[in-house]
Amino acid sequence: MISLSDLRINYGYVNPSFYLRLQMSKGLLYLFSIISFLTFSCGFFQGYASNSGFPDLTVNESPVMGMNVAAFEKPTGTAAVVDPNITVRFANPQFNCTTYEYCLDVEFQADLPNTELFLMNVRFFLDDNILEFINLRNFQGGYAAVTPNPAAVSYSTAGIPWFNFSGGADYVNGAAQKTNGNAPPIYISTSSWTKLFQSCFSVDYHNGSETNFCPPLVWDLEQNEDNGGFPPGSAGVVMTVVDGAGLSAPVFEHVSQFNWQYIGSGSAPFGQPIASVCSSIDCGSCNLLVNNTSNSGAGSLKAAIQCAYSGDTIKFATNLAGSNIVVSGATIPLSKSLFFRSNLSPRLKISSTIAGLFEILHNTSVEFKDIDITSGTTVSGNLGAAFRNDGTLKLINVNVFKHASLPLGQYLIRNRPTSTLSLTGNCFIEIP
Repeated sequence: MISLSDLRINYGYVNPSFYLRLQMSKGLLYLFSIISFLTFSCGFFQGYASNSGFPDLTVNESPVMGMNVAAFEKPTGTAAVVDPNITVRFANPQFNCTTYEYCLDVEFQADLPNTELFLMNVRFFLDDNILEFINLRNFQGGYAAVTPNPAAVSYSTAGIPWFNFSGGADYVNGAAQKTNGNAPPIYISTSSWTKLFQSCFSVDYHNGSETNFCPPLVWDLEQNEDNGGFPPGSAGVVMTVVDGAGLSAPVFEHVSQFNWQYIGSGSAPFGQPIASVCSSIDCGSCNLLVNNTSNSGAGSLKAAIQCAYSGDTIKFATNLAGSNIVVSGATIPLSKSLFFRSNLSPRLKISSTIAGLFEILHNTSVEFKDIDITSGTTVSGNLGAAFRNDGTLKLINVNVFKHASLPLGQYLIRNRPTSTLSLTGNCFIEIP
């Protein structure tokens, strides 16, 4: 019988080849493939999640993805090879009071010297009431984000029964890989921790304290690591390493959870939050009164949205009566449940010079009252020139007009699956 430690295949730097990983997970045999530094693609590991609740969520790990897998032979006449153990963790929380972004280092520790990470499936859960995933960034050495890039994010209401979150959970499914074979190796420490990249988020709600902020994040790996990830069919966190002979090699994956701990015997609930790594996100008072028409900066609409928390109400100063706030540069994503209230006369206007204007994300409720909205220009995919709605949009005495250049047939409001639109009072939506 050939053990996992006996299987090796050269991935080289020129010709694509493949790495065979055997994992027994819930009685299933998974076969993964990995391509060389030349193509820098890890689509074989992506395992996209569905948008259903996690009890029904399946992460499909395609066995060979239509590729031809090279033959594997057990090495003869050589000493036994020992696979390293690698542990990954989130650490060193940082909060930027200019961008209002919360970032964590992704760090690694190995039990063998001269261990260099090749590829990792970056898979974890977060409490959707508290954080929204932005991206993976600040890669060290020759590392970069690879397919799926940007990372796929799926929402489910199962955050409470599975992880004892305060609400639903987002499942982040991304990947990081060494894409530059000429970069000096970064060997993972055996005694401390080695940072290879960061994961960054926006804060929806501080969950009770700005000075003692302890959001839970859960790596997708069950307490019994042989079972793989939490969703059915998920192998969870998967890593491979580079060895000194130019080979890709398997590892034994481990995780150190962040502000969360396992409980029980491997069935739901799998664990619960615990305040162990806390930091301050207090940036002083947040100005929720918009007092100028600037696209950004102090007193602007975007600044108020950035520092607001879910449930806050954004209002407009009396000097803005009859004014037009023109949004440029980038659309405004709304991941927090907010109220936009104006009682000004003449009425306040918000308009856009770019493709689109507001994007209401899933599990988010947004309300506009007594405001005139003018859409942006054509949005790719016809996803809504004024509002792309993946959550709940409530309009009270709101007029929505089209941009002068918007062609016939473009939606001003595009309601996506599971979204809700509510119109109250005197509302007008122009037909392009």
